[in-house]
Amino acid sequence: MKRKIFFLLMLLLSFAIIGCQVSFRADASTNDLNSLLDERQTDCWVEGELFGDLVLGSRGTIQFIYLDAKLSKAISAEQGLAPWVDDLNQYYGSPETRKKALFIANLEANKPWTVEEQKISIGGYHLTKKDVISSSWKNPFGTVDAGTSWQFAFVVPQDKVKPGTEIMVGYGDDLIKWKVPK
Repeated sequence: MKRKIFFLLMLLLSFAIIGCQVSFRADASTNDLNSLLDERQTDCWVEGELFGDLVLGSRGTIQFIYLDAKLSKAISAEQGLAPWVDDLNQYYGSPETRKKALFIANLEANKPWTVEEQKISIGGYHLTKKDVISSSWKNPFGTVDAGTSWQFAFVVPQDKVKPGTEIMVGYGDDLIKWKVPK
């Protein structure tokens, strides 16, 4: 009888240890994803005026996310992200990204906005229509109504995004400094 109780206690203890490890791994992967996103994401407010921590009167915002191997793998493993992130992650490793840096972007319009791809700048490089690799029906270029959001994927030459360097990223004259992760 004592052996059965001892065996049962050891079995329960083993399950508890395994359960804690699985739970810890799930928390760790979420934390890893968040830290990867923090390093690889930057937001640009277009035509906004800074008032303390607030941005007033902006035409809209573009959220730029640099999608490298580490982030792509973390996105693939994580559930519950915005559907557009999963959708645009499919472009990582595609032929269009060969020898290029991949970015995905979320554009939100606060006012009517005529969005021009050549005004998007990454490290001094201005996009062309060829650089935008997501489906044309998903791209926001042209007139965008207030209150809408669009997501798209684009590439830039790899030499414009050198690990560890600070580059300017943004739209038109609204540029922000961003450090490329190593």
